Amino acid sequence: MRTALFTLLLLPFPIQAASVSDLRLGSLASESACSITKSSTRFSADSQQAFVQFNARGVHAGDQLRIDWVNPGGSVSSSVPYEALPAAANLCFLSALPIGGFAPATQPGAWTVRVIINENVAGQARFVIEGAATNLAARVVQVTDQELVIDATGATSDTSINIARYTPSGGWQYIAPLLAEHQDGNRITAPIPKLDAAEYLVILRNPDGSQSPPVRFVISTGGGYTMPILTTERWRISQRPYGSYSHWGRSIHAYDIAPIDARFVTAMRGGVVSAHDLGLGQTPNLRIFGNYISIQHDDGEFSHYAHLRTGTFRVRTGQRVEAGDVLAEVGTSGYSFGRHVHVHVTKSASISAQSIPFRFEDKPVVLTKAATPGRPQAKPAVRPRWSGELGFAEWWTRLLPVPRGAKALEVKLGWEDKATDFDLYVVSPSGHTYRPEDEAIRIEGPEPGSWRVSVQAVRGAGNSLSFWVEPSTR
Repeated sequence: MRTALFTLLLLPFPIQAASVSDLRLGSLASESACSITKSSTRFSADSQQAFVQFNARGVHAGDQLRIDWVNPGGSVSSSVPYEALPAAANLCFLSALPIGGFAPATQPGAWTVRVIINENVAGQARFVIEGAATNLAARVVQVTDQELVIDATGATSDTSINIARYTPSGGWQYIAPLLAEHQDGNRITAPIPKLDAAEYLVILRNPDGSQSPPVRFVISTGGGYTMPILTTERWRISQRPYGSYSHWGRSIHAYDIAPIDARFVTAMRGGVVSAHDLGLGQTPNLRIFGNYISIQHDDGEFSHYAHLRTGTFRVRTGQRVEAGDVLAEVGTSGYSFGRHVHVHVTKSASISAQSIPFRFEDKPVVLTKAATPGRPQAKPAVRPRWSGELGFAEWWTRLLPVPRGAKALEVKLGWEDKATDFDLYVVSPSGHTYRPEDEAIRIEGPEPGSWRVSVQAVRGAGNSLSFWVEPSTR
């Protein structure tokens, strides 16, 4: 009897899968409270974004959670993976789908947002993006200090060119109605006032009341920022501006940069330090920046570096640093799932102030799972080629079967138009995400099963962007 009882106690108990509850949609949200403040299931084409909020209950360490925004055609427009989830009885999630000025504005109809946990649909909801069919459309070609150049279809000599700017307190506000100064076929040139560093929309309107879908453009600060990394270390950009994970509202122009085999965060520009080592670790139920450093620059701009590791600060408040000086070690403090540094730029000292657009002067050195240097390569197999087209911020996905016993999986992404840019994601059957930044990846000893190959358009002027993907196994 004792033996039988002992055997029974050793039997494994089934682990209850995490579940989703309280899934809500809305047009406004509070990031600090992780809540929807204005519920809605209908959004206009010029809406800033649609939010989804939900609670995940019974989360186990290592669970894979993903939010997929699915367009009316059934394709995934945006996919938001959450990595390195901690064990928790309850976690609140808040994600955003950018609409105005992005591809969703041109795809009216019934959309679906899905929450997927360990590759199973745990919750979903439907919503509608409203927009009337129109032949009027615009594409921003160039913006200078003096003029705006667009390619327009369906425009006449009486078409007005309307520029709107987003403010957190007032939403989209029209700031400049323009008329064409010069028109050559579809190309229109109009004078513009001096514009501050911010995001803007262009909307064309005809006298009959018809208007074009909004097209977004960004004026970046000319501050001269460099990547916050040592050139000898390898990193990857894990979230760009307008990221659905957390880059909206005040953080809309931020970057998340995650280490591959790296450790130190450096100053993006010279200036005076304000250090905030708050002794924090990960706070999955508190949406804060964790331990952070701010730097005031000589032109009145401020750069901010968040989620730093406590006890590793190499600088102190009041100290002057130069670009490239080490600040601290990368960490996962505050609201962070996985080690990374969050960086953004503001016009005021608070890290919680509205971010402004900025660009890196240097090209990031970022790699993921590259082939081992010096290893002799077998004669390349004949590769199939997939091709596709995406609007800015849209997603494309294909499944790739990998047979048991395959020695390597290779995926290569390419495109012709140098004015566009794409990101490649390769996800294993068990949910591990690979994200190379050099448009090619080689994975040794790949897991057998169905791999997911995804591409997102991350730079373009709103038109359709063409690309190709070459996968192969050997």
